[in-house]
Amino acid sequence: MSLTDREYSFVTKPIDVALGLPNRAYTDNSFLSSEYEKVFGCNWIGIAFEQDIAESGDMFPVIAAGQPLLVVRGQDNQVRVFHNVCRHRGAKLLDKPCSKKRHIVCPYHAWSYSLEGILKSTPNFSGPKNHNHPTLEEGTQNLVEVRSGIWNHVVMVNLSGDSIPLRDWTARLDEHWAAFDIANMAPGGGMAFDFDSNWKLVLENYLESYHLPKVHPVLNSFSPLEDHELVVDEIFMGQLSLNYRPSDGGNVLPRFPNLPEDRQATGEYLLLFPSLMVSVTPDHYRVTIVTPISAGVTHQRWQFYFVGSESCEEQYADARESVVTRVASYTKEDIEILERLQAGRSSSGYDGGRFSPFHEITTHHFQKLVARS
Repeated sequence: MSLTDREYSFVTKPIDVALGLPNRAYTDNSFLSSEYEKVFGCNWIGIAFEQDIAESGDMFPVIAAGQPLLVVRGQDNQVRVFHNVCRHRGAKLLDKPCSKKRHIVCPYHAWSYSLEGILKSTPNFSGPKNHNHPTLEEGTQNLVEVRSGIWNHVVMVNLSGDSIPLRDWTARLDEHWAAFDIANMAPGGGMAFDFDSNWKLVLENYLESYHLPKVHPVLNSFSPLEDHELVVDEIFMGQLSLNYRPSDGGNVLPRFPNLPEDRQATGEYLLLFPSLMVSVTPDHYRVTIVTPISAGVTHQRWQFYFVGSESCEEQYADARESVVTRVASYTKEDIEILERLQAGRSSSGYDGGRFSPFHEITTHHFQKLVARS
């Protein structure tokens, strides 16, 4: 199910006269199924973190666009992503992460595959102790690989296989963040949440600072609404905080070296369309993978990275924890309002709403990208 011509016209009008997406875009699972194909499937999306498969033989199952996938680091140290189903009867291969494995073995009939997805054995397929058959011609029953790559510590996939190369997809954001040496950062804490809200509401909330005074009064006290600016590019958008305060007392975390003056006290909170929330500040980088479970339920998993191996030392433990705890508190404040927003999408008294032409340029841009997908 997709937008009607009338709904599309309203969303894509100039911001001062546009209406937001209709309620069913947030409540209808058939609408989400269409998004799985047209929004998530055709673009590059984040599904896991590089440290989830840190060593050869590590495997990490995920759900992406409603499909079970398996992230694997092979014996050749290459990261690959496969559809997490056996080619025999379609059984899901893996339910939980595992480490230091040499094969992928189906729990149903024990078909086994190499970590590179090659079918290796089909026990008793043609009868007891008769394991082979002409229909199992070499190469025809290997695991189905998904186009994948790694960007800034995130495992990315393109399910349709026909998007532009990943390096081109991220090129403009890479240029925008050229001052930050994100490749040499160290992981340092994360968290996951499930909550009753459509995935788009999560991102629309993230893209604007208009809600700070009411929803995040503590945050607004030192990073006030008036100290925020918006940024909109082709496939990334978000907000800048021009008054970022790195650490609360104790040892100040290591910072990116040689930052330009205009980045010394700036936090950038951006969305790489369609669903990867990425933020960078002078002392840390954070990634949030947003995964719709259903039209009304979203899974959000985020990971922090700090500057250089030095930041992992014990002397900075309290400072790292302070950053993670602070963001967790803001996330919990957001979840309460997100669930209220989802409840409101069941009301016939709501028509999509108006956009603030000052505060919600990013939200409108996001909705237009969804509508045009």
